[in-house]
Amino acid sequence: MTQEVAPANKNPSHEEENEQVNKFLAEALKGKSEEFKKQVLSFAVSCGLSQDDPLFLILVATGQLEAMLKNAPEVLQLLFESWNRDLARNLQEVEKVAVERQKVAIDRAAHALILKARFTESRKLLTSVLPAGLLLFFILGVGAIMGILMPPWIAGILGGGYTKVQSSTLTWNELEAMKWAMSREGKFARNLIDWNRGYLENGECVKDAQRLGVILSQYGRKSKSGHCVVWATPPTKRKFVDEPKQ
Repeated sequence: MTQEVAPANKNPSHEEENEQVNKFLAEALKGKSEEFKKQVLSFAVSCGLSQDDPLFLILVATGQLEAMLKNAPEVLQLLFESWNRDLARNLQEVEKVAVERQKVAIDRAAHALILKARFTESRKLLTSVLPAGLLLFFILGVGAIMGILMPPWIAGILGGGYTKVQSSTLTWNELEAMKWAMSREGKFARNLIDWNRGYLENGECVKDAQRLGVILSQYGRKSKSGHCVVWATPPTKRKFVDEPKQ
């Protein structure tokens, strides 16, 4: 009598399928909070699916994605705030660097303008003073050379005949005397001395006045002596009395 052995069932049992589904579910929800898992399972159950349905895992993944998208704004807000803070800090640093560079540029420009202004003023001063200085130096140099090399007779002609007088050794009284001698009155006095030379020095003019009985009156008073008769014209203009013929 033979005994038949039932062939082994190649299809997995229901328990194995549940185990496999739970394994996929655990893998899909790995690292998520219990509240998140409840949201996903509630979403799948609301669709009328059981855990052994293959579409369940798809909906689980879909629910996970939906939950991720639901939580995404908060994450993006945090990322935006962090990026905004970093951007503001970077802008402050850039603005600070830009301001410092502007200060340096302004300082350099101002320094360059000051140097340019000083150079312009110095050049104007040189162009205005240098020609006058050169001209003055030239005139003084020519005067010194002419004073050294000029012959005495030319210096005498240019100086009115006085070649040996040094003005640096004259006093004020001597200078006044020279001015009077060069005046009209001084020249007339010198002519009187020349016309009566030898007649005044020896006193003959005084004796002649006394002998002739000449009396001078001044301020109502008559003088007895101290006066004489002098020649007041040059010899060419004098007139004499003709002597009687004997």
